[in-house]
Amino acid sequence: MKPLFTKKELSALATPFPDRIIRHIRRDEIKKALSVCHEMRESRILLHDYFADSCTVLWSWVGERLGEDAMEKLFRDVFKQSAERQYYEVADAQVMPHLTVHLLAKSWRAHSCFGAGEHPATFRITEDHDKFTFHLEPCASGARLWKRGWYENGKGGRVSESEHAWTYNRKGFPYYCIHCPFLNEILPYESGYGMIMWPVDPLKNPDDTCAWHVYKNPCNVPDGYYQRLGIRRKPKTMPVAKTGKALFFDPYELKEMARPMTDRISENLLKGDPKNAARLCREVRDEFLTLHDLYAMMILATYTFIAREIGEEALGEALEIQFERCLKPAFLETLKTMTLKQRIIFLAENGFGTDNCNRTGYHPGRFSIQESDEEIRFVLAPCGSGGRLIRAGAYEPMPPIRRFREKTESAVVNFAARHIPLPEAILKMAFPFIVTHFTQRKSYSQGKTGKSFPWSFNEKDVPYYCCQCGKISEKLGDKGLVIIPPKGEKGVCIWKLSKG
Repeated sequence: MKPLFTKKELSALATPFPDRIIRHIRRDEIKKALSVCHEMRESRILLHDYFADSCTVLWSWVGERLGEDAMEKLFRDVFKQSAERQYYEVADAQVMPHLTVHLLAKSWRAHSCFGAGEHPATFRITEDHDKFTFHLEPCASGARLWKRGWYENGKGGRVSESEHAWTYNRKGFPYYCIHCPFLNEILPYESGYGMIMWPVDPLKNPDDTCAWHVYKNPCNVPDGYYQRLGIRRKPKTMPVAKTGKALFFDPYELKEMARPMTDRISENLLKGDPKNAARLCREVRDEFLTLHDLYAMMILATYTFIAREIGEEALGEALEIQFERCLKPAFLETLKTMTLKQRIIFLAENGFGTDNCNRTGYHPGRFSIQESDEEIRFVLAPCGSGGRLIRAGAYEPMPPIRRFREKTESAVVNFAARHIPLPEAILKMAFPFIVTHFTQRKSYSQGKTGKSFPWSFNEKDVPYYCCQCGKISEKLGDKGLVIIPPKGEKGVCIWKLSKG
């Protein structure tokens, strides 16, 4: 059979979008750079929405199966794995709140997926003397899930039947949104940080605005946010950095922080500033990383919770529902309409490429594409989510030496931030690297199958996260797709698509 791609084309498909844009800029191929930038704009939304949809369906399934009161235990488990060591242990280092704003702006840009997709997400940032506020219009996950109909009968999403502190004392609170009171408020308060971190004014309906607040001095979070959770403020002081200005940012800076990076890159290319466009390409490379890894760890912790609390057969049921309601409509129905060549491009750019987060993070995801007369093969070395979790030791007990190292790192960073007055320029330069280092801490002691199942490649000891692909293999194994899961810590995952 005639090759569908040249080797050069296959290499380009496996190259991250920002790197491809920079390559065209260096060759003075501005039209091609703009074209790739447009492709990048559409690349993230499907995987992002699959993650958000999956969390909604899985958490709702747990609530239906175990009862609503089980949600508290679930979210405590989920964030013990994905936030306790990654965020709360170093929350005392937030002595320069404007740097936290840069971090959250990056996270909300990642969530907003360059403004692509159904009910496109936007946000804006405002600043007053006490705080910064992120106005989510709409929220890129919670509100869009609501707008996209996930809480309608039969779609798979649930809303709370009773009032709880973790539903902000509301009935009808979307299950996906329950993660906000835990992540931002309850668990930081219960941790060594001892305070609400980023209080939320949640949306009341699908068309409402959700707001996240970052107080310049976290000790000044109003009492009302504590009272609605039924908790009391703990005595604490924070040595917040001073500035000679009344406000940290001017309106233009806040507006730029909230703009999609693809818009800013294209704008610079069109106005003849390729140098700044290339700088923005380098900046956007790891934009999705922290959010992506948080989602992956939340989903893995949810699988482990289900298997531990109900059993692995129940995990198989949850995977079936996730496949039918989240994966099949978003990915498989789209692939059905495509030629084989279009499918390969789609998987490379909207699947594996996005999942790799542009080869950033620890144990960075990478893939190559090979073509023979009979098949096209994706070699994931490692996969951007499941493979990276394996290589980071997510399925092994936490080694004591690693935990000692993490605690030492956290203590040093917290002490330095509070007691060593480093110049702001140095902190601003180091802050992104410090944040990445701590948020790259992965889960531990997560589950593997105790026996073989059709959805675990008919093998035992398969990492639970990889069982998503096991379910795909079970469903599509007779349709020209073969998936070979990784063997061991350094193993690669291989997807083979028949050309016949």
